[in-house]
Amino acid sequence: MPKIIPELRESILMAARKSLLETETHDLSMRQLAQQCGTAVGTVYNYFPSKEALIAEVIMPDWLKCCREMKEGAVSGADPLSAVRETAAALRRFTSRYAPVWRHYAGEQNSLASMAGRHRQVIGEIAAAVKETLLRFDLMYDDFLPEIIAEMVLSASRTEDGFRRITPVLERILR
Repeated sequence: MPKIIPELRESILMAARKSLLETETHDLSMRQLAQQCGTAVGTVYNYFPSKEALIAEVIMPDWLKCCREMKEGAVSGADPLSAVRETAAALRRFTSRYAPVWRHYAGEQNSLASMAGRHRQVIGEIAAAVKETLLRFDLMYDDFLPEIIAEMVLSASRTEDGFRRITPVLERILR
């Protein structure tokens, strides 16, 4: 059984985060990570079974922060549209931070499959925040409505003006 050293795990995560977010290439090489951390490639794989697992671990703290901010937005907005806007803004901050990473890995088959598999999870988190807003303003007239709005918000999060573009539709839905 391999010896697990917590400090090395954190060192690998920090080097991976820097490689993904602070370099122009947004590339992650397990071999280069191992060299930076002064360990063997096999040791890196003892902590993270794949590059996708490592990337997911790097992203997770920011995703959890995004989920908290989406829910905070859902309960702080003065009206339904502003609450959904706050939820969308939290998601946009997250997606804009990681967009270069996703673009870099978009051509890799395993990464695409992994991201597609997480779509339901992402929609579920956004829908949970939206549902809080709908319940708060007594607009929960259909159980599927939070997911519909969540899909719109996720789609809108890809561009800077995305929320502005879905606002007319949301205004009709949130009456």
